[in-house]
Amino acid sequence: MKLLELEVKRFRSLRDGCIELGGLNLFIGANASGKSTILDVLRFLHEVVQMGTFEGPLFSRGGILNLAWKGEQANQIDLTLTLKDDDNEETLEWAVQLSRKSYPFHVWEQVRQMSEKNPPQTLLEAESGKGWWWSEDRRRVKLQQSPTSCALTAAAADASFPARTIADFVRRWGFFDPNPFLLRRDWTGLDSGRFDHYGRNLGETLYALYNSSPDTLEKIRSATEDILGLPERINPQESEERFYFTQKEPGLQFPVHQMGVSSGTLRMLALMTALLGESEANVIGIEEPENYVHPTALSAFVEYLLHAQGRVQLMVTTHSPLLLDLLNDPSVVYVVQRSPQAGTTVTRQADPDGVRKALEASGFGLGEYYQTKGFGAP
Repeated sequence: MKLLELEVKRFRSLRDGCIELGGLNLFIGANASGKSTILDVLRFLHEVVQMGTFEGPLFSRGGILNLAWKGEQANQIDLTLTLKDDDNEETLEWAVQLSRKSYPFHVWEQVRQMSEKNPPQTLLEAESGKGWWWSEDRRRVKLQQSPTSCALTAAAADASFPARTIADFVRRWGFFDPNPFLLRRDWTGLDSGRFDHYGRNLGETLYALYNSSPDTLEKIRSATEDILGLPERINPQESEERFYFTQKEPGLQFPVHQMGVSSGTLRMLALMTALLGESEANVIGIEEPENYVHPTALSAFVEYLLHAQGRVQLMVTTHSPLLLDLLNDPSVVYVVQRSPQAGTTVTRQADPDGVRKALEASGFGLGEYYQTKGFGAP
C-alpha cells in the first residue's frame, strides 16, 4: 500500500493544503515554515490508529484549542488520507473531522473506496463513537464505542472489514528525530516495542537486534561507519534490565561507552537504525538529517536514503540546500513557506524535467537553484 495524498485543513499552521506524495518526499523551508507540522499530521494519525483513540494524541498536543489554526476562529480540523493498495485498482480514503461541537471534542470519521469505473462507496461512517461499517459479505455492522475512540481501529479488528488494510498500514509508520542528549542514556518504561521517535531506546533496540538479527545490526554499524568513518565495532549490553552499548573507535585502545559517543555519531547511528532496523515500517519520517552531521558526510547518507526508498516511503524535512544538490532530483522537492494570511503552503515543481535540463545547461546545483530561485520563495 502507498500513501498518495494528504489533505489538511486548520491543523496548526496548515490552514488548507493538499499534498501529493511519492516514494521520496523532501520538504525544505525556513524555520517555523511548517515542515515538521506536515510530519506531525501523519504522526498524529499513526498514534490515533495505534492507540485506538483520538484522546491521547490530541491532548498531548494541547487539545483541539491549541492544535487548530490560529489565523482565525478555527473550530474544526479536517484530515484526509488517500491510499492505494499495490494489488488493487481501487483507492481508499480515510477522512477525519475534529471539532468543538461537544466536550472535550467531537469526532467524525469516514472510509470510502473509489475507482474510475464506479462511484465512491462508503465503507465506514461514525460520529462520536456511533456508526456502522460494511463487511466483505455486505453485512451492515453496527459500531458503538466511546465518543473519542477511533472507528477505523475498531472496525479493523474484525477480519471482515474490507478496509482494515488502512489501519494495518498506518499502524506501521515510524517518525524519527533522534536527540543526542536523549540518546546518551537508557530510558526505562517506554511502552512501545519499536524504535522510539527520539531514540531513547537505542541501546535496547541494538541489543534486541544483536540477539535476533545480528546481520541487521552489522548493516547499521557498517552504514554508520561508511558515512562517518566509525564505529569499527558495536557491543550492545544489558545489566539489571538496563541497556547500553560500547563502540570501538579508530586509534583507541579501549571502547567508548554510549554516554561518551559524539552527538553526530549517535544521531547517525539512530537514523540508520530507523532506516535499516525498522523492518516492519512502510512509511518513515525523518526530521532534518543534516543536524549534528558534517556536510561531507551527507553524500554517503543520501545513498542510503535513495536505497531505502525502494522499500519504504520516505518523508524528510531539511534546511540544507546541499542535501538537494546531492539528491539532484527536482521531482522529490516540496518547498514549504508560511505567510500570515495563508499559513503554511507546500509547492512542488510543476516541470521537474525542465528544471533538470536548465540546471544541466547552467551548471547550477539543485540546492543553488533553491537558494537563488527558491521555487517561488521570497
